[in-house]
Amino acid sequence: MVPAVLAVSRPGAGPGVHLLSALRAFLRLFGVAHAAILRRRRRERSGFRARTGILGTVAKKNAPKQEPADLAAMRHSLSHVLAMAVLDMFPEAKLGIGPATDDGFYYDFDLPRTLIPEDLPILEQKMRKIAKRGLTFDGKEVAPKEAVDTLKGAGQPYKVELAEEFAQAKEPITFYRSGDFTDLCKGGHVKSTKDTGAFKLTRIAGAYWRGDETRPQLQRVYGVAFATQAELDAYLERQEKAKQRDHRKLGKELDLFTFSELVGSGLPLFTPRGTVLRTALQDSLLEISKKYGMQPVTIPHIAKLDLYEKSGHAEKFSAELLKVQSKYGEFVMKPVNCPHHTQIYASRPRSYRDLPLRYMESTMQYRDEKPGEIGGLTRVRAITVDDGHVFCRVDQIKAEATNIAKVIEEFYGNLGMFGDHWVSLSVRDPGTPDAYIGDAKDWDAAEVMLQELSEELKLDAKRMEGEAALYGPKLDYMFKDALGNERQLATIQIDFAMPPRFGLTYVGQDGLEKPPVIIHRAILGSYERFLAILIEHFAGAFPLWLAPEQVRVLPISGKQAAYAHSVAEELRAAGLRVEVDDEAETIGKKIRNAETMKIPYMLVVGDKEKQAGTAAVRSYHRGDLGAKKAATVAKALAKEAVDRSLPEKPKRA
Repeated sequence: MVPAVLAVSRPGAGPGVHLLSALRAFLRLFGVAHAAILRRRRRERSGFRARTGILGTVAKKNAPKQEPADLAAMRHSLSHVLAMAVLDMFPEAKLGIGPATDDGFYYDFDLPRTLIPEDLPILEQKMRKIAKRGLTFDGKEVAPKEAVDTLKGAGQPYKVELAEEFAQAKEPITFYRSGDFTDLCKGGHVKSTKDTGAFKLTRIAGAYWRGDETRPQLQRVYGVAFATQAELDAYLERQEKAKQRDHRKLGKELDLFTFSELVGSGLPLFTPRGTVLRTALQDSLLEISKKYGMQPVTIPHIAKLDLYEKSGHAEKFSAELLKVQSKYGEFVMKPVNCPHHTQIYASRPRSYRDLPLRYMESTMQYRDEKPGEIGGLTRVRAITVDDGHVFCRVDQIKAEATNIAKVIEEFYGNLGMFGDHWVSLSVRDPGTPDAYIGDAKDWDAAEVMLQELSEELKLDAKRMEGEAALYGPKLDYMFKDALGNERQLATIQIDFAMPPRFGLTYVGQDGLEKPPVIIHRAILGSYERFLAILIEHFAGAFPLWLAPEQVRVLPISGKQAAYAHSVAEELRAAGLRVEVDDEAETIGKKIRNAETMKIPYMLVVGDKEKQAGTAAVRSYHRGDLGAKKAATVAKALAKEAVDRSLPEKPKRA
C-alpha cells in the first residue's frame, strides 16, 4: 500500500483551501511510495555494478542492524509534520516526495521563492508547535480515481502524476489524516505528533523531480531525527567531527587531488602526493594477491558496443555509456571490465588442467553520471577499479573463494579495518527459484561451499535469503569506518551466467566441453571512493606505509641545512619518502606546518644534533621520541613501513 495526500475541509474554508489541504494530504504518502520505488531501482543498479566488479556503497536491505520500526515510523511522521509547516508558510506550495531516511527525513517542494538557511529555524519552530498539538495519524483507504480527481482539482501536478501511476496499476491508495492535513501514505506512523522525538532541520538542497534533470528542480528540505535529545546531540556532534574529516576538505589541505572545470566535473586529478597514496594501495593489493596466484592483465579503455550488448551491460547502462565516434565506427568507453577479461579467456582452447585462471587489474572505467549526483571522490565519471576474475570449475569454487577471503583479511588488516565488520552470505530466495540463472545443483554446491568457507575462516556470515545476484551467491563484506558508518567494500561473487553468454568452455576430464564458473572479486572496489573513505577514516593522518610524505627533516637554521639534507639522503636510501624544510622560518612554524600536513615523523636538527650525528625525532601520533642516530631512525622507520605497521596510539583529527 502507498502513501497519499488528501485534503480535509475546515469549517469556513473556501474550496481552494480544501483542495490544497487535500493536496497536502496526498503529498506525503505518495512521496514515501515513490521513494521506495527509487530505492529499489538504486538497489538493482548497485547490485548489477557490484556483480560486475564495481563496488558501490550498498546498504543491504536485510542487514542485521536495522533501525527500530518505531524510529522509522517517527521519522516518517516527521516528514508529514514538515509538509504541514511548509504549507503553513507557503500555502501555494506544490509538494513532491518526502520519505524517511537512514538518519531522518526530507521533503521536496516547488515554492514561490528560494529557501535560505534562515528559513530552517522558522520551519523548525512551526514543526515544534504542530508536534505539541498531539495530532493523531488516522488512515483511510481511498479509491484511486477519487485521489486523482482531488489532486487535479488542487492543482498539484507532481502528486497528480504519482496518483495516476497508482490508479493505472489499480493499487489501493491510503490517506493518513492529522488535523486538517491529509497525506497520501502507506502508513507506519507513531500514535501522534507528540511522539516524534527529537529532530532538527539541517539543510536545503536542489533535487530534480524524480531524479530526472530534464524535469523541474524542486527544493529539498532535510532533517534528522532520533528517539531522544541525547541521541540527536550525539549524532550532531559526530557530524561536526565528520566535517573536519571530510575528504574534500582534507584532499585540498593535504594536496592529494583537485578538480578543474576545464577538465570537467566528476574527473578528479591526482597530485603527486595523491598518486603516491593510490600507488601504495595498489602495490599492497598486488603483493598480497600474487601470493594466491592472481595474474595482472591489461585491457584497453574502449571497445565495440557489441561486447556490452553480448554481456548485457549495454542495456543495463544504456543511459550512462560514453560513446566515442571515429571515422571507422562507434566505440564505447568501458563501463565495466569483466567482458574484456572473458575475451582473454576465450583467446585459446582451455582444458580442466588449465583451471583456475586468475586475472586481476587496476584500471579505469567510465560512467556518464548525472551532474547532480557527482560529488567529491565518492561519485565520479572516471572510476579506477580494483577488478579481478577467477575462471574455475565448480569443484574449485570453495578453494578460490577462500583465497580471495584471505586477501581481503590481509589487505584490510594492514589498514586496521578488519574485525569491525560483518559478512553477508547472500543466497537465493527459496520461494522464487525461477528468478535466478544457472543450474540448481550448481547453486546448491556454491552456497554450501560459501557457508563452509564462512565457518572455516570464522567469518560468521549472516545468511541473507533473496540477496544473491541474478547469476550466483556471494559474500559481501560490510565495514565500519572511523565514524561508525557501514560501507560495503569487498565482495566475492559467483557467476554461472556470463560464461554461457560468451560461449566460454573448457574440456573436462571426460572429454566434454563445459562452461567455467567466474568468480568476480573486488577487494577495495573503486579507488576514488575507497580513498574518500580512507582519508576520512584516518582523518588524513595515514600510517607510515601509506603517507605520501613519510618524514620531514627540519633544520633549526640555515647553518644545519647541509646536514639536514645528508640525513634526508640516508633515509631515502632506506626507501623512505623524505622532504627537507629549509625555508627561513622559525622551527616552531616548521613543526606546525609539518603537523598541519600530518607528516608521520619530523626530524629536528640543530647544532647539537649536527655535532652528535643525530636527529630529534618527533612523531605525529606519539610526540617527542628523543634524539637518535640517523642510521637508527632510517632502519626503524624502513621496517615500520615495510611491515605496514599502524600507529601505536589513536589518530588525531
